[in-house]
Amino acid sequence: MNSDLFEDFSPTNKAAWINQAKKDLKGKDFKQSLTTKLWEEIEIEPFYTKEDLAHLPEIPKNCFEKASDFSGFPSRNWVNFSAVYPKTSNKEVLNALENGASGLILYLDGNEKLDHLLKGVQAEYISILVKPLGDPLLAMKSFLTWTESTGINEMEINGGMLWSPMDLLFSGEKSLDQAIQILKAVIASSPKSKNFHSFQFNFSRYAEAGASGLDELIFGFGEIIELIDQSGIEPKVIFEKSGIFTAVGDLHFPEIAKLKAIRFFASELAFQYGIDRSPRDSFILSKTSDWSKSTLDANTNLIRQTYEAMAAVMGGANGLWVVPIQQDKANELELRIARNVSSILIHESYLDKVADPTAGSYYLDFLVSEIMKKTKEGIQVLEEKGGWKAAFEKNQIQDKVREARMKKQNEVLIGKATKIGVNRFSASSSLKNDLDFIPFEEEMKELKPSRVSYLVELQNQNQA
Repeated sequence: MNSDLFEDFSPTNKAAWINQAKKDLKGKDFKQSLTTKLWEEIEIEPFYTKEDLAHLPEIPKNCFEKASDFSGFPSRNWVNFSAVYPKTSNKEVLNALENGASGLILYLDGNEKLDHLLKGVQAEYISILVKPLGDPLLAMKSFLTWTESTGINEMEINGGMLWSPMDLLFSGEKSLDQAIQILKAVIASSPKSKNFHSFQFNFSRYAEAGASGLDELIFGFGEIIELIDQSGIEPKVIFEKSGIFTAVGDLHFPEIAKLKAIRFFASELAFQYGIDRSPRDSFILSKTSDWSKSTLDANTNLIRQTYEAMAAVMGGANGLWVVPIQQDKANELELRIARNVSSILIHESYLDKVADPTAGSYYLDFLVSEIMKKTKEGIQVLEEKGGWKAAFEKNQIQDKVREARMKKQNEVLIGKATKIGVNRFSASSSLKNDLDFIPFEEEMKELKPSRVSYLVELQNQNQA
């Protein structure tokens, strides 16, 4: 049977659908009733058709990772990271790896006994990121001393350093010049493996402090441009030895589009420096957001971290870090749930069987194009004002993020923005599971993680 199932339906266009919607609205204004603003910058229409993409560049598809050299591997592979804190035991490390984790994030100060902590860990089969608790060189030296003791070939090491030279500026520890010298030393000491990234551009710092997804990209790529222009390091080396670390929040479809935009924009930026770099070449580590979580009725966080993880995978993350809100204080159940989210996305949702599940979505393709366009415009404004470093030193970046943070937190406080479990549909007293509240403090140069529900949490503390 070769008949066209749709031959009895006449073709239609977007204008016809809009006219029908206007009739259904019975006199209400179409734009005012059905359009919204994403991040106060991008106008979102109620629906999209092929017509909306006619004048936009084609969005690449199926370009999250390179195809495996081995047959039988799934279309999508991402690393499911689990954190290893200073108090974590070897038994807990092995339990994580035996029950869903395929990567470790090691919090190291350089003085740990890794031969004991990582006893039984086969580094060549997993990915390991080192998050320094101080000097990144000491932390990396400790890690590499351990890998050498295991006999692993440095070309087989997967992972890298979960730090950025810009971290040292926000903490007030170093100047940009000093941070660059440390970066050069870290790169020089790094394994030669193409799968080891000496540092990560930390886009998440902006999102976790309250910035919009758009400002996260503008300031994040602003860091990349600043480092390339100021460091004296070959741009090719910076792109090859770095990854991008981002946080995925609760705006599901925009976060998918944001991750895709990061990947494509990174390739376009590399091209501007004369580097032919495929979108597949970028390593993107995505964590579930702290900003979207709450200490009030913590059970709602389990739902949020699940659909944030789904957005990360569908957006093309190469590494997924589902972070329990209590982090190093999380109990075994919370840690197990965090690990299992990735397993559910694989074994129940089958997201590893589809290379790019959102490819072809008119809405998402439009969003990706708009995010990239607005990011480019924002970077141009940033550069015209002297660049990322000038904006950082004048506190313009910090001030803009804090302004956005306060606006969002106040909207939740007064009920203008809905937050389930915070200002709507709070759990009954018998089901409530509130977490410890820690007051927020931040120095002028810093951008620390906060929560959109913080002012409501603070109000509850004052009323207690």
